[in-house]
Order: sequence, then structure tokens, then C-alpha cells
Amino acid sequence: MGVPIPHTAQEIEDDLLRRIGAGEFRRGERLPTYDELAAEYGSARRTVARAIDALKARGIVVGVQGSGTYVAE
Repeated sequence: MGVPIPHTAQEIEDDLLRRIGAGEFRRGERLPTYDELAAEYGSARRTVARAIDALKARGIVVGVQGSGTYVAE
């Protein structure tokens, strides 16, 4: 596969939203870690964090301290 192309926070947010809508991540399911998503998207961990923060602000996902980020119920 080649080198991953870095994505912006907005592109990651949009893609995660699409994946949630498509059922790849279901309600109550834990998302991959920030590090896993950063590797997948070829972006910095902080870029992934900005995308996740935007989804949290919209009520799409919720963070559980010490456990991870989950798709909202």
C-alpha cells in the first residue's frame, strides 16, 4: 500500500462520521485509539484529537476517562 496521505481534522471528522453512519462503528462501540487512528489516517495524534473533539461537541461520540471514545448511544 504506500505511504498514507495526511488528512486534516475536518477530513478525519467527516470520514469518521461517514463510517459511523455506515454502521462500521455502532452505537456504544469503542472507536480505535487516537494512536491507531493517527496511523490509519497518516496524521498527527493531535489532528485526530481535534476531529474527535469536534464529534464530541456534536454529541456523536463520548469520551470515557481511562476507557476510550465511544459512539454515543
